[in-house]
Amino acid sequence: MKNFLLYLALAYIAMTVQAVFFKGIKPDFVLLIVCFYSLRYGHVKGSIYGALTGFLIDTASGFILGPNIISKAFAGFFVRSVRETVYQWNILVNTLTIIFLSVANVFLVYICLETFSKISFVNRSWNISVIEIMYTILASLPLYVLFKPDKYYIMAEEEQGFR
Repeated sequence: MKNFLLYLALAYIAMTVQAVFFKGIKPDFVLLIVCFYSLRYGHVKGSIYGALTGFLIDTASGFILGPNIISKAFAGFFVRSVRETVYQWNILVNTLTIIFLSVANVFLVYICLETFSKISFVNRSWNISVIEIMYTILASLPLYVLFKPDKYYIMAEEEQGFR
């Protein structure tokens, strides 16, 4: 529980950093933290953590609840699914997963906003989304070094039957 609250505080700090230091297009630090949390703690905890961080983002935006809840919960579930099917988790697999989840995050948020509100993204430039995805990928590279599962964690995971 202590780790969960620590990661939740870390997500709140990441949201603050995004709001204070980045204007316009921002990397999605919260998505990265959800991915790393799910890698360490599994499907269920990763999905719950993703939904809670998505709830934080949606309430901070003050517009509509749901888009980020769905996208971050999906990310929390998906990362662990990939981890269980890939034999060796390294920076390449991590980066490819982040690319997929960044693209999925953009599409899920757009679909939810267009479905449940009157916002249309038909005429929006895709350059903004592509740059946001690139920033997220670039931010994931140094964060991988900080949050990657260590070899002792992976060995304990294999003993429990995940691999």
